[in-house]
Amino acid sequence: MRLSRIAAAAVLAPLLAAAFAGTASAGTRPAPRAIAPNATCQQQSFLEGTHYSAVQIAQLAQQAGFTGNDWTISVAVAEAESAGWTRAWLIDTDCSVDRGLWQINSFWHGEVSDACAFDPPCNARGTHTIWANGGWTQWTTFANGAYQGHMAEAQAAVDQVRGGGGGGGGGGGGTWAPNTFYATGAQVTFGGHTYRCRQSHTSLSGWEPPNVPALWLLVS
Repeated sequence: MRLSRIAAAAVLAPLLAAAFAGTASAGTRPAPRAIAPNATCQQQSFLEGTHYSAVQIAQLAQQAGFTGNDWTISVAVAEAESAGWTRAWLIDTDCSVDRGLWQINSFWHGEVSDACAFDPPCNARGTHTIWANGGWTQWTTFANGAYQGHMAEAQAAVDQVRGGGGGGGGGGGGTWAPNTFYATGAQVTFGGHTYRCRQSHTSLSGWEPPNVPALWLLVS
């Protein structure tokens, strides 16, 4: 997956620019990388369509089949990729185009038509299929960590869609795992015990709940 940086400012109508300042910023690439398009374009980004909230994105992701921590990640990735704009599109330097909420690339994922990519439910389903066949590392904002800045908002949205439950990351009785986002109130099991998250955080590799009492409360 090629990590790309926006080289040109988004071209927006004055009203849209006043309402939201930002750019579509990534797209999907397969892993391992295939042969790239043999073309060169100036990179440009456009935020268009309808602006979806994190809750609306969480609803789409759930309907597409995402569950557990991947549900939360899917919302964070969409926010990082398109800022929630349904018709966001990014012309890449190789002249391929990243499209829609999850910025599905036109070259690497040509099986997803433009009509589908710019239709939120269809984009969500396409994203689930791409993710199921290659994981989140296909998305630039996951690979470069930009999605992490949206995880708290994404978890709150997922909790709201779920009905106010506090489960996050490995919550709901799941086993604690490193490199996973946990929301306040999430419960995990570890070493035969149950712990409740005291404070939202992303767990680090090698950290264990018993070793970070500031973050975890022993329940049983």
